[in-house]
Amino acid sequence: MSVSRVLVIGAGAMGHRHAAAIRAVGDHIVAVVDPDLTLARAVDPSAATYTSLEEALSQRSTFDCAIIATPSVAHLTQSTELVTAGLDVLVEKPHRLPGQDPTPLHDALGGGGRLFVGMSTRHWPGVKAVARAVAQGELGEILTYSDRMQFHLEENSLPAWYFNPAVSGGGVLVTNGVHAFDRARAILGHELKFQTATLMRIDLARDGETHATVICRSGENAVASIDVSWLAFEPLGTGVVILGTRGSAEIRMDGSWSISAIGIQQSGPSIDINRDPFVDQWKSFRRSEPGFALADLEPTLELIEQIYMEASIV
Repeated sequence: MSVSRVLVIGAGAMGHRHAAAIRAVGDHIVAVVDPDLTLARAVDPSAATYTSLEEALSQRSTFDCAIIATPSVAHLTQSTELVTAGLDVLVEKPHRLPGQDPTPLHDALGGGGRLFVGMSTRHWPGVKAVARAVAQGELGEILTYSDRMQFHLEENSLPAWYFNPAVSGGGVLVTNGVHAFDRARAILGHELKFQTATLMRIDLARDGETHATVICRSGENAVASIDVSWLAFEPLGTGVVILGTRGSAEIRMDGSWSISAIGIQQSGPSIDINRDPFVDQWKSFRRSEPGFALADLEPTLELIEQIYMEASIV
């Protein structure tokens, strides 16, 4: 496989994380876009730097593909512009905000480049292992699925735009819940049918919900419970737990995992969740792995939109 020449849009923490994955695979960052050129140069000192995407696209022939790591409100427009220019694009989640119309991006994909949505937790070895076990029937009929994706949110641990719903699209439900719903759909192999939800602002200093509990149905009988929270303390018992008629599985928030079923005992170690999944994700993007395109991720955004419409924040 030839070396890719990559354009990185966004020089924040996620831009740096993606840049490290690009270098780990042996590809080259040839250009970085950020309004702050000092930040842009810090992503890769050898790359050309631009303050706008329009400026970078005037040099379209110098790169083959692009990564979007900007605030969420820009993802849909930037993806559409880049795909229209014929570039393959890896866009950070979510690929659009709830309420935004994806039609322009869908239309652009009909004659331009390729879109791959950066759902990093689906590249965890444990998520892949458990999804295989469920698909192969090793856990039997799935009865319950629980995902507690909860974070101790220390002061200044996230940029301020995450707490501005006009820029982020909402609160923890869209920022982290998009990962939880995406991996539930991938692991269970069924669409999630929304039942009920509770959204809360447990941190009144921040706009948008900082806790969400969502109950869905999956398939005939499985009940999926998803809890996502930003908390002022270190939570206990986080991760995914699945119970079936022949066994159970667990995926912990450090990436370690276990499967215990009739005749089966499997497990895997913890991973560097800020590095390893992003390297694997970049490899998946390079080889055009299915399952991460616009059509694959739209049902997740549509579910989040439904929850926001039907559940009030308390």
